[in-house]
Amino acid sequence: MDISRRGWLGLAAAASAAAPARAITIRPMLTDPSGFAPAPGIAHLKYNENPLGPPASALQAMADLARQAWYYADDAEGLLAAMIGKRLGVPAAHVVLGHGSSEVITSAALAWGRRGTILVPALQFDEPLLYPIAQGLNYRRVAMAPDLGIDLGALGRAAAAPDVAMIYLCNPNNPTGMMLPAADLLAFARSLPPRVTLLVDEAYMELADDPATSTMLPLVQSGANIIVTRTFSKLFGMAGLRIGYAVASPANAAELKRHRLTISLNAPGLAAAIAAWDDAAFQQQSRAQISAARHVLQAAVARAGTIALPSQANFLFVKVANADRFAAAMAQRGILVRGAWGPAWPEWSRVSTGRMDDVARYAAALPELVQA
Repeated sequence: MDISRRGWLGLAAAASAAAPARAITIRPMLTDPSGFAPAPGIAHLKYNENPLGPPASALQAMADLARQAWYYADDAEGLLAAMIGKRLGVPAAHVVLGHGSSEVITSAALAWGRRGTILVPALQFDEPLLYPIAQGLNYRRVAMAPDLGIDLGALGRAAAAPDVAMIYLCNPNNPTGMMLPAADLLAFARSLPPRVTLLVDEAYMELADDPATSTMLPLVQSGANIIVTRTFSKLFGMAGLRIGYAVASPANAAELKRHRLTISLNAPGLAAAIAAWDDAAFQQQSRAQISAARHVLQAAVARAGTIALPSQANFLFVKVANADRFAAAMAQRGILVRGAWGPAWPEWSRVSTGRMDDVARYAAALPELVQA
């Protein structure tokens, strides 16, 4: 088993015994006992958060809501689903909200896992699968291409097996940041057997250079057996508010809703999402800041004499001598980055486009620590 990110060690006990130690985290990380942010002096570049936070429009909406937060927010869920559907060109019935996009991915794994096996690229964000795996999910890893891209040919061959019910992939991918060519992914989606549902996690799509021509939403609009998931965590700066959604055919949407884990979403998160959805000025600012920080990181990688994979997201996957030792050395300087994603990729470390001052600290330290 080759599970990644924070749940990797817990699920792959046998592999973790032989794997390098995880990255060191400086304690205390937090500013106060309530525990909502890194302590002063800590550059938190681990989890792909948007350092702008929610826009002012969202903050005001949450403040206005405070006195009404003792009501369940069912009507607000319907309002946000309708707003999303209107912009994306589908009826509200095609939109499934979740406690972050992770919840709707988990719901899909629970539902389609009853039908058969789920295929997953070997190097990909897979935390939403942790709970389904604990419930006995049948899944199969598919090796990456030599350049660490998602190998659509290998996935297509694996999908020919009669037990396969779903393919789950991220585009742009996490942790690599790489984007699949839109034409290739469209052709792949159309080539799949009708029994195989394709789930494309587009958590970072809104940060890409040309999301309109790269998204798989047009296939959903045409009735294809595809589920697209997105989140308010990245572009909108709401990682802690946990609002995400899926767009799917009415039948697939109904199946997702049947397996949703929460009864009702949190009211502050919904209020913030509704307010931010049409805040075009903030979204433009968010993209600009993330792009600027990404360019600073890319320049630092070049100066350090190493490489990073081409990224269309708010992070880079950087080649170092040893990712776990590198993360530990960075942590000693108060800079928190990801260590090795798993034992198969010990030389690759992910760094996020956080606050520009923190990105500059990483850029200054990288040439010295890249061989740590």
